Amino acid sequence: MTLPMRADLKFGARFPNFELPDHTGTPRKLSQILRGFPGVLIFSRGYYCPKDRRQQTNYVTHLQPELRVNYCKMITVSVDDQMTTGEVRNALAADWVFLSDADKTLLYDLEMVDRTDAIHGEVYIPYTFVLDRDRTIYKIYNGWWYLGRPTVEEIRMDLRALMSQRPDWIYSDSQRIA
Repeated sequence: MTLPMRADLKFGARFPNFELPDHTGTPRKLSQILRGFPGVLIFSRGYYCPKDRRQQTNYVTHLQPELRVNYCKMITVSVDDQMTTGEVRNALAADWVFLSDADKTLLYDLEMVDRTDAIHGEVYIPYTFVLDRDRTIYKIYNGWWYLGRPTVEEIRMDLRALMSQRPDWIYSDSQRIA
């Protein structure tokens, strides 16, 4: 089985600066969410997928407390409507941004359409992208099989690698403020 994705979505390329409504209906641009810091962009099949819930529950439990203090961002995108998107976020007790692509515009634009589920229709192939502060794609995880989704530790290591490229990453006496 071939899992499609737009050809320009590859390592080293810049992820498109899309805009979608969040769980409250507020339009949000990817660059505004990242605000110059690395991020994890999760494409979810939707409310019904137990693999998505398990993945995000792990992130709530183990990464969310760190995301609050490490400046990195997490974003989930699904084709669920705004109300369902908010309910999923609340049920997980997640505090990162959840975006709704209910009209599937971004789904089709990114060519990440999963057509294998006759019950739920066309949804995202569950890719996870780790993005640098300028939206450059650092890693792509293909979550078709659950084991292809990034673990908490993989995300930690990816974000650490990206943050370590900052000029202010290493503290030295020459940087000390008098």
